[in-house]
Amino acid sequence: MAIRDVETLEKDNKILRATMLKKRYANLQEEKVKLRERDREAARIAIASVKRTVNFGDGLQAERDLKRFAV
Repeated sequence: MAIRDVETLEKDNKILRATMLKKRYANLQEEKVKLRERDREAARIAIASVKRTVNFGDGLQAERDLKRFAV
């Protein structure tokens, strides 16, 4: 191979590596977004579950109800 061919091959390899790294970075960014969305959805589900099992109503109302039923 001539020196020019080797230089061309090296240049092509650099371009190929750069392209592969850009694609890998883009894929990592997409995965990061998907993971964040999955975490947010899990948090929403957990909060909804807590809201179904716990009454976040008026604490004083609960005390009044207790006194009313105790009489």
